[in-house]
Amino acid sequence: MATRALIGFIDDDRNFVATYNHYDGYPEYLGKVLDKHFNNDSKAEELANVGYISSIDIDTGDIDSKYQEDPDKEELIGDPYEAGLQIGTLVDQYGGDYGYIWFKGKWHMVKNSGIANMAKALEDKLEDGQTFMSIDEDVMEEGYEAKWAKFLSEAKKVDFDVIEKYIEKETTGGDPERGEQTVNFGLDAYMDSLKNDFRLGRGDDYIDYEMDDYVEDFENYVADKMDL
Repeated sequence: MATRALIGFIDDDRNFVATYNHYDGYPEYLGKVLDKHFNNDSKAEELANVGYISSIDIDTGDIDSKYQEDPDKEELIGDPYEAGLQIGTLVDQYGGDYGYIWFKGKWHMVKNSGIANMAKALEDKLEDGQTFMSIDEDVMEEGYEAKWAKFLSEAKKVDFDVIEKYIEKETTGGDPERGEQTVNFGLDAYMDSLKNDFRLGRGDDYIDYEMDDYVEDFENYVADKMDL
């Protein structure tokens, strides 16, 4: 069974790039591979830009990629905990068991024990006193529990369960086989992406959305993924 992982790189301008790794993502294998073959800025950044990795040979560092996909790129916002929330969300969207992030000259590993727990674990790892500094004093005083609670509270304003059920109903239509395949391969990922948009303060992009708009947005999301 595959042990999936995220391999990411953070530069000094808070830009984050990540690739999906399918097999052997556990620390005893992938952790050793990264330390042995990709243990400097240029190699780590190049690896994080691959997009899709099936596996990496532990002896040679050769990369096997079954598919060609673009890497995920985001600008990390806020303080270390908020940046950790973004990274943890992407690890979770990958179905990753682990995340490996190159930051300030070393690999940092985090185990997927939930997005909030990953963010908390990454908080200290990303604290360098320079890259991730809160500008708003209120944000600096806000603990990780409050930030997570704030995210959950704001998310409740949008009933994601209703949206998900409506999309499932509309995309299934009269063809159960088509609907089941669409949901299995796209709906969960789309809902994670939608929740992430609201968490990152992009809810205004959906302010005029009606239910059919979410269906159209979902279908476009799936089409984009199929093109990749």
